[in-house]
Amino acid sequence: MRPHVLLLLALSGLAPGVGSAQAVPRTDSLRAGVLRVTFEPRVETWSSQYLNGRRSPLGAPFSGDSADVWFPSVTRLERDIRTVTGLTAFTATLGHDPLAIRAERRTTSIGLDFGITSKLAIAIMVPLVRVNVQETFRLGPTGSNLGAILAGDSLRYRTFFTHLDGALTALGDSIAAGAYGCPAGPACARAQALQAQGQELRDALYRAVYGTVDTAAQYLPIRMSDAGQSIATIVSGIGRALADTFRIAQFSRDTFLLPLAPASGAVLDSVLAERMNTLALSPFGANTARRYKYFAGDAEVSVRYRFLGRRHWAAAAALLVRLPTGHQDSPNDAFDLATGDHQTDVELRVAQEITLAHRFWLNLSVRAGQQRAGTRERRVAPSGGSWLVSRNALSRLDWDPGDYVAVDFAPLLRLGGHLGAGVTFGYFTKGRDRYTFATAADSVDLATRFGAPLSASVLDAGTSERRMRIGAAVTYTGPNVEGGLSFEHTVSGYGGLIPVTSVFRIVMRTSRWPF
Repeated sequence: MRPHVLLLLALSGLAPGVGSAQAVPRTDSLRAGVLRVTFEPRVETWSSQYLNGRRSPLGAPFSGDSADVWFPSVTRLERDIRTVTGLTAFTATLGHDPLAIRAERRTTSIGLDFGITSKLAIAIMVPLVRVNVQETFRLGPTGSNLGAILAGDSLRYRTFFTHLDGALTALGDSIAAGAYGCPAGPACARAQALQAQGQELRDALYRAVYGTVDTAAQYLPIRMSDAGQSIATIVSGIGRALADTFRIAQFSRDTFLLPLAPASGAVLDSVLAERMNTLALSPFGANTARRYKYFAGDAEVSVRYRFLGRRHWAAAAALLVRLPTGHQDSPNDAFDLATGDHQTDVELRVAQEITLAHRFWLNLSVRAGQQRAGTRERRVAPSGGSWLVSRNALSRLDWDPGDYVAVDFAPLLRLGGHLGAGVTFGYFTKGRDRYTFATAADSVDLATRFGAPLSASVLDAGTSERRMRIGAAVTYTGPNVEGGLSFEHTVSGYGGLIPVTSVFRIVMRTSRWPF
């Protein structure tokens, strides 16, 4: 192909649409014996998602409001801090969505269309897909009031608890020996109240620093937070009361070490990596071999028939079969992306084109697809819940994906002999998926491993979809070549977790007599 033709193709565009099939299907027909070759690279990127119409970052499950899903120690710390400080509204948070995730899917499709007659053509499209997910923690996330416990400070914490334990023991011994007017009197009551307050503080701080049998120690409130200042005031007040009122001085100058800054991204990396390793999930972080994956997508075979071909109005229908050649996302990788459904689809397409005043080109297409049942490995847990699900919940399930309907509308304005520009609107809706155990034995086996009965149907929720995209396109059409450049963006989504994708697409086609 000549260089100037390649340049025209690179700078021009074809109307985009919704879904993995060719966007806004054309009604044009090839002459008998003509072969058309299509080269179609497409890049989809997203860092946020819609859930029932509300948009949120992909890393939203790591926000402070749901930190208990990720790190139960945060919930325990929050409860302890509220108890000892009286700050009932205190919320322990790592910040507002500190986990930044960017997903990318690059699809390079090569298609062949061959004209059987002037109205009938067959086609095949083979996609090669590269997926990439980058996940990082932002340093000092906005709104964070928790800092990491550093291993190098263990001596200072040990000294603090040694002095506090000694002071509380001395106070208890004095009370038992009858000092301060005990067992009755106001001074004795103050001593007993101080002992109870000190013991409650000691237990809460000890759990925060050293953890418990069920939860590890990871975070403390930063010094300048409301909780940090309240803890410092309480520790100082208990030390003064012990020394000034009850003559127990070994704790009077001790302070409790609190972090100066929010937990860094590196610390969060290591904590999440350890958690994912415990759950037998793929490692978290910059693992290039895991992040960049190349797979075949779901190949397509179709037959198209142009049943109406007038001067200003044309219509065509196509029957497409999408083959199970793609790669499903792995249940053992929290950040994996699918390159295809790996199950068979049967899709019917009807497209029509109307030309008005020789300058306006209106393309309307409707696609309806039935997705055949297949199998899928999943960790059985509510859809849209925690990403971190135990490996004990893993099972191979029968999977019946919901059927779908898509409507694409692309009005374009003819700018010259071969150029056009316009906008695109796409609507896509899909029914709910259905998951079931292949046999009763599989259900019993999962219940035995997990320790409780589980229903595969919990995965059904949140699998329906309704989404809308809008975009813009520029087109070029010549006698034997055509091409395009387009951009689309998802503007609404309802049902399950729907990526807010931006789609950049280039199409290059040329038609030749192969014989």
